[in-house]
Amino acid sequence: MKVLYVNTTITHYNHPLLNKVADKGCDLVMLIPRNNARTVGKGVKRNESDNQNYRVIATPSRKAWYGKDCLPELLSVVHEEQPDILLIGWPYMLQLFFYPKVLRYLDAHSIKLILHEIPFFVPPYGHLDYFKEHPVYDESMRLISKGFKFYFSSWLLMHIRRYLYHRADASLNYCSRGLALWPGYGVSKEKIFVRYNSGDTEAFFEKKEEVMKASALLPVCPQRILHIGRLVAWKRVDLLINAYEKLVLRFPDSELAIVGDGPELENLKKQASLSVAKDHIRFAGSVYDPFELGRYMKESSVYVLAGMGGLSINDAMCYELPVVCSVCDGTERDLVEDGKNGFFFKEGDADDLAAKIEAILADESKRKQMGQESLRIIEEKVNINTVADNYVKVFNYVVRQ
Repeated sequence: MKVLYVNTTITHYNHPLLNKVADKGCDLVMLIPRNNARTVGKGVKRNESDNQNYRVIATPSRKAWYGKDCLPELLSVVHEEQPDILLIGWPYMLQLFFYPKVLRYLDAHSIKLILHEIPFFVPPYGHLDYFKEHPVYDESMRLISKGFKFYFSSWLLMHIRRYLYHRADASLNYCSRGLALWPGYGVSKEKIFVRYNSGDTEAFFEKKEEVMKASALLPVCPQRILHIGRLVAWKRVDLLINAYEKLVLRFPDSELAIVGDGPELENLKKQASLSVAKDHIRFAGSVYDPFELGRYMKESSVYVLAGMGGLSINDAMCYELPVVCSVCDGTERDLVEDGKNGFFFKEGDADDLAAKIEAILADESKRKQMGQESLRIIEEKVNINTVADNYVKVFNYVVRQ
């Protein structure tokens, strides 16, 4: 079957997954903007590999009259490619509503429509009060969910989504929150699919034996806390540093290792330099190679994501690390089972974050048990193969309808 997948970009971590989907017999064509999409976060690494089993079509994009990016050539690409399935996500799915010629063309040519969502910013239907308990921030931690314009736009989007899902053949979600969310928008349960989210777990496992035999990368540290990710404000690495200050006296041989780069790097280095834990905080810079990342994870005791994100959790679990996190991007609820392979802490609470990390560092037996459970979840539930299979599952469902 031929699938035209409309997305904002192809990241370095999505590329292996797309290859895997294509390997499973899918004629996959990626339609992306030629210029950088505004919805892609700062510092997100794009795919640079030429080793791909799928085709890429890059077209111009522009800001539409309704305020979001659109692809003016979407209809012409659909006409030329004649896919069996159009898989489309935010913000390009809005074109289907505001430029209904695309929907009419899909109907006229029996092209199936799958809406792809990352639903952690989507309120339950009819419940705009959702944003009071779940405020929305941008990457710089500026509050977005305020004012008449935001709430009117959210009300309008709520109804647009309901209309589009009435026309769609399936809903594909990268976390299980969609299972409870979309029935309120009128989507029947058999049309809701969860793909989960995964980087290239195969690459990590292929390198793992080599990593385990490799010489030490870092000084020996019995209690190393690890964070990996872009250094943007909503990752809340500042909160992690605050929490670590509360731990360093209890664990004087510990270390906080921060792997990543980004616009917050200098602010975080300044914060660390003024901290009582300044001699115990290591900034490692950006690391993308699976072997090098594996060495950091091998030599750490617990992985912590204090703010937004998610995919780094999967990577850490490949190396049997317990995870401490809070509200991330929705995927954390599919990966972390509270008390089994990690802990959830109260969002924004440095004291609770410190307490959860301490509970793991203080009990070596518990730490190992949690790490083994992390590995089991990756091996059995969320890995590059199971996620690719979930894509193919929804594709097969819609073409049979």
